[in-house]
Amino acid sequence: MRLKKLAATLKKKGPLPYLITDLVNIRYLTGFTGTYAYLVVDRDRSYFISDTRYEEYARSILPKSVEFVLQKNEFLESLKTILKKAGIRELFLEEHATPLSVYRSMKKGLRGVKLSPGGDVVNEIRMIKHPDEIEILRQAAAKTDACVRHLKGIIRPGVSEWDIAVEIEHFYRKNGCRKSSFDSIIASGPGSSMPHYATSLTKKIMKGEVILIDMGCEYSGYNSDLTRTMFVHSIDPALERIYRVVRAAQEAAVRAVRPGITTGELDAVARDSITGAGYGDRFGHGLGHGIGMEVHEMPAVKKGDLKLMKNMVITIEPGVYLPGIGGVRIEDMVAVTAAGCEVLTKSSKDITVIG
Repeated sequence: MRLKKLAATLKKKGPLPYLITDLVNIRYLTGFTGTYAYLVVDRDRSYFISDTRYEEYARSILPKSVEFVLQKNEFLESLKTILKKAGIRELFLEEHATPLSVYRSMKKGLRGVKLSPGGDVVNEIRMIKHPDEIEILRQAAAKTDACVRHLKGIIRPGVSEWDIAVEIEHFYRKNGCRKSSFDSIIASGPGSSMPHYATSLTKKIMKGEVILIDMGCEYSGYNSDLTRTMFVHSIDPALERIYRVVRAAQEAAVRAVRPGITTGELDAVARDSITGAGYGDRFGHGLGHGIGMEVHEMPAVKKGDLKLMKNMVITIEPGVYLPGIGGVRIEDMVAVTAAGCEVLTKSSKDITVIG
């Protein structure tokens, strides 16, 4: 079904036949979860290239419209066979994913075949989720909400950041997830002022500190992503103020989500709110990103003119970061609906003091 949709889209836009090298896009189109494959999509037939490690598996899952081509030696030899068989004289390439080494090899070895840029059509299709995909994302978000509740009984002074990260991984795997979507960010104290802080192996949580936790799981091939900021034992007044500023901005942006609003307009809702409170220079990153089979995928929710559409799923994650003091970020996953949005992550955003 997805391959037919892609072929129909490509017929309209022109880039056919199309070579797909991105393994996530190949998984989206065929269900293949291995680590080595190429896919050539043509008007009425597609060709799947892989090696002996995946031959039996691939043949068992590929639809009838996809021909399995066993790579015995080099990828280029298999590709030449396909191009000759199909009479292909021009091949369009995924712009974001085709490795330079592969491009150079094709440029040198495919004489008489024109290589042309084909955009990122599959990524664009993936922006709009099927209701079944949204349901899986809803379940992944629920797993992460459950993990947040679990962590509130674990976090206390003396526990290390790494202990918390390990607990997250253990919880996810024990509760039916394949793994964490990414290395969890457990940023306590002044470290929380770094948006992509590297969780420490040794840093212990102390009384009076802020703790910023950015986490997510991979569940049934899809990802969740959530950030909550909590306080241990007591709250620094400066951080309490920025917490209220960030929460107000985040909730204003969530309320603004609807089909037709541009990513730039949505970003401005949160950014203007934070700027109005006097912290505009401490919010440096974009407001959010698309999420699905990858944690970060299209659309990027930042300055731009791309319009949100029904069934897109994005994150909304403004933050304010004060070097030497700490930072606050609040992140939710939201699905765009016909009238607004559904917030998929349900964890409380009330000020939380634990330990």
